[in-house]
Amino acid sequence: MKKQILAASMAATISVSAFAAEQKPNILFILTDNQHSGLLGAYGNKEIKTPNIDQLAEEGVKFTNAFAVNGMCSPTRATLMTGLMPSQHGLHDWLNDEQMKEWPRDWSAVAEFRSVPYTLKENGYQTAMIGKWHLGQPWEPSLGFDHWMTFTSGHTLDFWNNTVIENGQVTDISGRHMVDYFGDKAVEYLENYDSDKPFFLKVSFDGPYMDPPTNMGPAKNRHYEYYKNKHLSSFPNEPVSKNYVDQLVEFAKTGQDKEFLNRIIKMVIGNMAGDQATRANMASQNTLVDDNVGRLMETLKKKGLSDNTIVIYSSDQGVYYGQHGLWTHTVLSQPSTLQETAFQIPLIVRKPGEAEGKTVSNLIGQYDIPATILDLAGIKQTLPNSPGRSFSSMLGAQKVGEIHDAVFYEQTESRAIRTQQYAYWKRMDADFGPNELYDMQKDPYQKKNLAELEAYQPVIADLDKKLEAFYATYTDPKYDLWKGGTAKGTISYPQKFKQRFGDQWELKTEILPSFSE
Repeated sequence: MKKQILAASMAATISVSAFAAEQKPNILFILTDNQHSGLLGAYGNKEIKTPNIDQLAEEGVKFTNAFAVNGMCSPTRATLMTGLMPSQHGLHDWLNDEQMKEWPRDWSAVAEFRSVPYTLKENGYQTAMIGKWHLGQPWEPSLGFDHWMTFTSGHTLDFWNNTVIENGQVTDISGRHMVDYFGDKAVEYLENYDSDKPFFLKVSFDGPYMDPPTNMGPAKNRHYEYYKNKHLSSFPNEPVSKNYVDQLVEFAKTGQDKEFLNRIIKMVIGNMAGDQATRANMASQNTLVDDNVGRLMETLKKKGLSDNTIVIYSSDQGVYYGQHGLWTHTVLSQPSTLQETAFQIPLIVRKPGEAEGKTVSNLIGQYDIPATILDLAGIKQTLPNSPGRSFSSMLGAQKVGEIHDAVFYEQTESRAIRTQQYAYWKRMDADFGPNELYDMQKDPYQKKNLAELEAYQPVIADLDKKLEAFYATYTDPKYDLWKGGTAKGTISYPQKFKQRFGDQWELKTEILPSFSE
């Protein structure tokens, strides 16, 4: 009798194990806005409190050499959906909210491409997007998302007063911080999740959002008082870059987005250089994001979803907050600035049953994240023409091999290759500015440009060859700015491209059919 009971018990165990092996994992993808990895405790910041994100890193794998493809929000978010480079999907800069009236109500900037949510839905996933979108019109679900909740602006002008749309219903939100509100909605989704299908939930917080006006001066959020009088040495206090000031003056002459320009000038000249209130504001927004990461993780546990949910944490890109005398984005000076403050992003993956507290220094491109998501979901379908490769094998193996010997990123007239040893920035031509080379082992802060030194010319020749080969493969002529292609939405300093390619050159945002098979 005992043998029969034991046999039945073993059979039940095998059956449950077999079911678990066949069951696709849930995937929770948490994306933050303008968050350089150096703002997190897990990446060495001892001043900003991020205990929940730090715990996530302790339970998973932390990648220390992950890089965004661009220094602006819309291009990076497009890459995270399609696996494509900006020179392939056509977004080279932000999408301007003022242009919304020119687009159909259902227009998405990357609808014509196979996307992560479309592919997951096609393979049996329930898909949900909650938070900031900034890839076109917000009014209707896009790219294969079933559940849809976002706010109606592209970028954040106010954390406390916004209009949101949730599955077709429009609501005004006042007196609630939008990071908390998006957190509420994500928790609500998880608490009400009841389906035989696995879920892919993308929670796109619009914080910490290190740009004006939301980061300037005192903040209203619950963490501001803690930081109000704290010495925050992780926020640099360097003289404003002369080139930055000169370019702001030039930008003013173009007449573009004067309201945005005025905010930048006020921030740089009157507020940011050593301003304690603004620093405390920035720190507090990061901790507020961390609160909501903790809420999501706690909800997974409460619902019994932790053991079958892969959690991925990352950011669209970083921004400058005083480094090199710069603030905000890569395009606010010309040529674009490609320092790692703007490009090095946090990337943490918690996969139940795999290594915990592991750190991986291998090079990861942002375009690798979509390929990895599909791989973790057990989907063999690739995203066409993507340079991305799955890094899922790095999550459990004791020793991991490189999936790339270099990663690549670009900002309009500048393209870069990053190896473990060097960062090389190439300009479109000399009219846009000089090339730059940095030894990242000896000079990680990128103070000394080696590009003109004779001893480094062989290094530059090798890196240049690799960069040219990469972009020969991963560009679409239509969107290859270096060869007279156009861009969707907008770019900074379009007049420079008219000077280069003639008056016939123009920005072009087409209304293309959505991808389908």
